[in-house]
Amino acid sequence: MAKEYFFVFYSALAVILLIDVRPAAKGMWREDALSLKTSKGVLGFCAVAIMLHHMSQTIYFAKEDPGILLFMVDIGVCFVGMFFFFSGYGLYTSLRDKPDYLKGFLRNRLPAILVPFYVCNLTFIIGSCLWGYKLQGKEFLPYLTGVILMNNQMWYVVEIFFLYLLFYIVFRLIKNRDAACIVYGVCVALMIAFSLYLGHDTTTPTQGLWFHGEWWYNTTFLMFLGVLFARWEKQILGLIRKIYGFALILSLLLTAFFYSRTMYMLQTSGYWYEWEGHPGYREKWQTLAVQTPFVAFVVLTFIIVTQKIGLGNKIMDFLGSIALELYLIHNLFLLYMPIRNRVWYIAACYAASIAAAVVLHRADQKLIGLLRRIGGK
Repeated sequence: MAKEYFFVFYSALAVILLIDVRPAAKGMWREDALSLKTSKGVLGFCAVAIMLHHMSQTIYFAKEDPGILLFMVDIGVCFVGMFFFFSGYGLYTSLRDKPDYLKGFLRNRLPAILVPFYVCNLTFIIGSCLWGYKLQGKEFLPYLTGVILMNNQMWYVVEIFFLYLLFYIVFRLIKNRDAACIVYGVCVALMIAFSLYLGHDTTTPTQGLWFHGEWWYNTTFLMFLGVLFARWEKQILGLIRKIYGFALILSLLLTAFFYSRTMYMLQTSGYWYEWEGHPGYREKWQTLAVQTPFVAFVVLTFIIVTQKIGLGNKIMDFLGSIALELYLIHNLFLLYMPIRNRVWYIAACYAASIAAAVVLHRADQKLIGLLRRIGGK
């Protein structure tokens, strides 16, 4: 049975993460734990973990036995949460450390996400048609523009676009940083509520309507937590280092507690506990109320651990450089890879996705550079 070899993929992830681990010297701390280089490598690891999460879901929803990959079916939110957290953290640290950061914000930040979005979107449309998808005339323009997502895994860029814009507007208009943080948090909370009350998309074949579905909001709050962490970074890290052992144990215990509550909610009601006349808002809020802390404590535990253990290697650096393209394009191969054996299916999806992401990343960088040069004139 193919499922007997699924452990290989956990082993591969462990190897990628743990190569060249660098423990801090006794009594010292890893001062580079949250650096840009380290965080990009971590997000590269998260991208390949998200791929395994999606492939596990593909197997599970096909009513096949995912074996030990069952754990990955509901755990992808943790890796997506890392993306949001480090996005928020990166925004505020740049604002804090770079003079006049907001003046070039739109020119520098938006092309970096919009170019990969549209390049990968066009690639996905062409690839899907070549693999046999019958594109209807009325679908072409909505899919091409991204107003409706043909690849609904691209939701992340749509949402991060609005979160970037909100950050720019709020921190441009409000000079008091603490007040701006509060307003930004309220805006993020309103976005979460708006998405939750929209429910699921039952009208398009790809579930591609914006902000419909729990994946649009169940990790969004980590963006705000990343901003808050950066705002109070010295104080938070100072406290963690002062009570390191206690902080680590407490964070681990709270992670385990909220994980168990999250799994209970997902298995007994969850986000899909809805039918005609019962939109399931209460169940959605109840699930979100335990899943968001679960993801938050996973991220906190990671931060605590990496204060003592340095991560980063050439593989993570490479994956980090193509993380966004990898995130955006891999669904093409998940949907159309013509391999029945699930071990080879996963391996082939990884190989094809990484190869495609490398090519797309090179094209994206050339286009982003061109747009920035034009915008700077």
